[in-house]
Amino acid sequence: MKNKLPLLIGCSFIAYIGFFFIFQLIHPKQSFSELENRNLATMPSFSIETLLDGSFGSDFETYIADQFPLRNNFISIKSNSEHLLQKKENNGVFIGKDGYLLQNFEKPDMELAYRNATYISNLAEHFNVYMALAPTATKVLEDKLPMYASPYDEGQYITDFYNALSDNVHKVPVLETLIEQSSTNNQLYYKTDHHWTTLGAYYAYSSFCNVAGITPTPLDAFDIETVSTDFYGSLFSKGNFTFIEPDSLQIFYPKVDNPLSITNVLEETTSDSLYDYSYLEAKDKYSVFLDGNHPLIQIKTSVKNGRKLLILKDSYANCFVPFLASHYEEIEILDLRLANFPIQTYAKENQIDDILLLYNVQNFNAEGKLSLLLK
Repeated sequence: MKNKLPLLIGCSFIAYIGFFFIFQLIHPKQSFSELENRNLATMPSFSIETLLDGSFGSDFETYIADQFPLRNNFISIKSNSEHLLQKKENNGVFIGKDGYLLQNFEKPDMELAYRNATYISNLAEHFNVYMALAPTATKVLEDKLPMYASPYDEGQYITDFYNALSDNVHKVPVLETLIEQSSTNNQLYYKTDHHWTTLGAYYAYSSFCNVAGITPTPLDAFDIETVSTDFYGSLFSKGNFTFIEPDSLQIFYPKVDNPLSITNVLEETTSDSLYDYSYLEAKDKYSVFLDGNHPLIQIKTSVKNGRKLLILKDSYANCFVPFLASHYEEIEILDLRLANFPIQTYAKENQIDDILLLYNVQNFNAEGKLSLLLK
């Protein structure tokens, strides 16, 4: 019997490998992972060149990993096992207190920050420029961080960057506003996503209004509707923390009607709503705001005051913009991650005087296209 044991183990192992090989062949392939919110690798094309340079083997390995049968089940088992072992970080995401997932903010590129400060200061010599650099929950809710976590201080980064801007730039104190509000309300950021909530965006909007000399619309002038209670955001997908509870997502509707016309310039589509409700049935529910990210969006409101605003932004602005619709006749929204626009030329051609830059610190730390502000 002892002599047969190695043979039995070997046969069992071969049968195990054979089972998964056959399962791999017949298992339906997926192009997108809802759990991880990303595209999955597809079968790479074979050629002698890709075989010899090693790229085929590397791509095929990625394909096998992405298309592995029962992959989501294994991810869930791994996530829950690490949670039981009290692991507090995965893929740059901290497991914080009260179910919060928080981004790690690594040491920033201050040379890039100071270079961007120079570009923005130059822009402010020609336009009325506002800078709103938004902290993430990692700073505002830093009491939620696990004990050992030591991300770079976002507050110090914002202070150093604001100090590098010229006096012509109007600095919006988003950090101070949100920290003040967080003392009585934690629901300024999602637990599973890197964005602020609609309430967090409202307080940032109020802070901008105070700097811009605009009277913000009070909270009680909105009807607040919870449009989803099963929102799993980007940090959930990035860390694969399947044991985390979902978020609720809210939309603030102004009680005073303000008919709008929204144009997606490059796709040549129009809408009368700032929201695309189809996303509420998808994984990326945050894209309900402004239909997600696009190179250029133009909003025309029913306000007849002649005021125009150009916003240079990341996705933090998507749930922020609707609050501004009652204060400007036209709002232009540029996402420089998706487009190359000569900003000064564009603003002058469209007779725009006011420009707002709204980014969160994580994205702004990697923003390398602000040299477009010089053109």
